[in-house]
Amino acid sequence: MSVLPKNLQDMELSIAHSHERSKVYKVDPNITKAPESSRLRPGELKERIESQKTFYTIAKEQIDKLYNLLRGTGFCMALADKDGYVLYIVGDADLEEHFRKRNCIPGYRWTEMDMGTCAIGLTLVDKKPIFVPGNKMYATLAQTISNSGAPVFDLDGSLLGVVSLSGYTEKMHIHTLGLVCQAAEAVTSHLKEQLHSKELAIKNKYMSALLEAGTKGIVTIDPTGRIVQTNKKARTMLDLAEDCIGKPFSSLTKINLNFEQAVQKGKGFLAREINTNKGNGFLALDPVMMKNGEIVGAILTITEKKEMVQLAMEMTGAKAHFTFDSIVGSSPRLLEAVEIAKIAAKNTASLLLYGETGTGKELFAQAIHNASDRSDRPFVALNCGAIPSELLESELFGYEEGAFTGAQKGGRPGKLELADTGTLFLDEIGDMPLNMQVKLLRALQTEEIRRVGGIKTIPIDIRIISATNKDLKKEIEKERFRPDLYYRISTLSIVIPPLRERREDIPHLVEYFFKRFGTSGTQKHLSTKVSSLIMNYSWPGNVRQLESSIERAIHLADGKMIKAEYFGIDESTGPIRTDQDMTLEEIEKKVIEESLQKHGGNMSGCAKSLGISRPTLYRKLEKYRISYQEQ
Repeated sequence: MSVLPKNLQDMELSIAHSHERSKVYKVDPNITKAPESSRLRPGELKERIESQKTFYTIAKEQIDKLYNLLRGTGFCMALADKDGYVLYIVGDADLEEHFRKRNCIPGYRWTEMDMGTCAIGLTLVDKKPIFVPGNKMYATLAQTISNSGAPVFDLDGSLLGVVSLSGYTEKMHIHTLGLVCQAAEAVTSHLKEQLHSKELAIKNKYMSALLEAGTKGIVTIDPTGRIVQTNKKARTMLDLAEDCIGKPFSSLTKINLNFEQAVQKGKGFLAREINTNKGNGFLALDPVMMKNGEIVGAILTITEKKEMVQLAMEMTGAKAHFTFDSIVGSSPRLLEAVEIAKIAAKNTASLLLYGETGTGKELFAQAIHNASDRSDRPFVALNCGAIPSELLESELFGYEEGAFTGAQKGGRPGKLELADTGTLFLDEIGDMPLNMQVKLLRALQTEEIRRVGGIKTIPIDIRIISATNKDLKKEIEKERFRPDLYYRISTLSIVIPPLRERREDIPHLVEYFFKRFGTSGTQKHLSTKVSSLIMNYSWPGNVRQLESSIERAIHLADGKMIKAEYFGIDESTGPIRTDQDMTLEEIEKKVIEESLQKHGGNMSGCAKSLGISRPTLYRKLEKYRISYQEQ
């Protein structure tokens, strides 16, 4: 902001100092016009104006407004930049002609060093408003003209230039200085307004970019329920026209928002399922509140169901981590299983994995998924034997809000829904109750599901990989497994061999687990006796038990020599010999009985050595009718 000098004495002192400087600069008092050496070269004036276009445009506008009030009264106005170059003049014809003769025109520089004491030059030095009477001008030819000058400052306080007002000395008065100061201040004020407008425009651009950059549909609504802004995603999902701005949201969609509650009470909601043009989606409403508590509108966020499923997959870990490189071993039976698995990965046919507990059925399932064209989609696993039968249906199919006591508000998608476009891994499918087998079969045949308590059907596209440690054909004979479901899930089948049938892989697995748990050089830690024990032990819990035993031994050894007892296995136990005709169930029953006997009925120890949980152990004891006395 320009500041008027305190009194005339201050101005007279400034003028006197300017005269002294002019003499030091050796300015000729009889100079008639600005020297050609101070003139800009062709094209430079245009470049200079362009480089400070905002300042020039606003200042010229204010000068023109002021001159229109003074037109015909014997005045001329000029605009100079911070370097003293004249950028613009406007005035009465006789004064303009006078200025033109003295080269006080656009392109010439008017500083103390060029012209001696003058309003433009002195204002640039002192950065204060100044009135220079004609008799105080340094150049004698200029003494018929008096000048007023005022500096123009940028918002950061830096000098931008000078606005000057000139007239015949007999007509000029110090009061004209107020007019020039007002014009200069108006320039700074307009610069501030323009900067504010630019900042708002930039913020609006950022906001628009943010609205369009996301994958969600966004609608902003004012307190009356009318649409303020939308992004393209929202218009597509809700079938809104581009001219929907200003129209009531409720009149353009069938969605009941209960908007009054959101505005009056400031209550929104997180995830309400809705139907959109792109399928099912989820709607969230967030009131927009000022600091004083006033509700000024709301933001609606619409998320496509597939995006919500992807988010749920990431949050719940519903993704496959293992690949075929994660499968350790080179035995012929294992390599045969891996080869079939790689073939299975190239198609979407249903796949059934056979194998004892701990052989790595889920490892195979994840590797197959990651090698398929669904690798970037969800991998959802469900252990059919670990969930009570009364809860299995809601786990598989999901449920609607209020479907049963304790149902989550807003409902919940099931595993079949979460696995849409991806892979659903059903472990221990042989333990699935018959009534659920029927419902699963229907879902696979129709490729659609209905949530518990729901009325609408939801299409699904999933690849099913099932796993079991049972002989499902025998289960069919005993009427415990439906043959139609069996044929549906076993287009392809793979038998994963137990560890005792691929003993040549044990050294590789031991080395792998030692490295995994942060210890290298197994030969340094294992004696020949312990290595022989590991090779000859039956490993009823298979790879899972071997992994657990090695981790336990490493922790107990604490960097020292690993002893046999650290593995928690009996040195006297050799490899289990089984007839080739024994079924998986018969082998499993025999292994459990031997483990129970070895641990003296201690369920925790037995379950740990088998690599299974205690609930799973209890189910298997009941299944095989194994009598026991718990310790």
